[in-house]
Amino acid sequence: MNKKIFSYGLLVGAAAGAVSALLSAPSSGRDLREQLQHSAEEWLEMVKDMKVNVVNLKDSVAKLSAEGKETILQLTADIKEIVQQWQMESKPIKEQLDKEIAEIQRTIEELESEIRSTDKTEQ
Repeated sequence: MNKKIFSYGLLVGAAAGAVSALLSAPSSGRDLREQLQHSAEEWLEMVKDMKVNVVNLKDSVAKLSAEGKETILQLTADIKEIVQQWQMESKPIKEQLDKEIAEIQRTIEELESEIRSTDKTEQ
């Protein structure tokens, strides 16, 4: 809605500026009427061109947003697939690490136990 109001304001402002420039220029009434008529025709042509350009812009934005949405959806799906694949590939490594950590903990407990028993026998 704001774009529409801005466009109308731009057109009205430009038209008012053109009319003001024409009316303040020193020329005869006949020349002034011809200039106004010519200027009005030019403005109508510009408005028609602007309307076509706005429609083209709207279509381009709609197409771009649709393509962007598709790209984002595809990217999201690809990332999801990569993460799932990584999780599956890393699962055996994680299990092996868990086993090794458990083995290290058992070894530490055995060492602590041996140190305690050595300390008791020395006292």
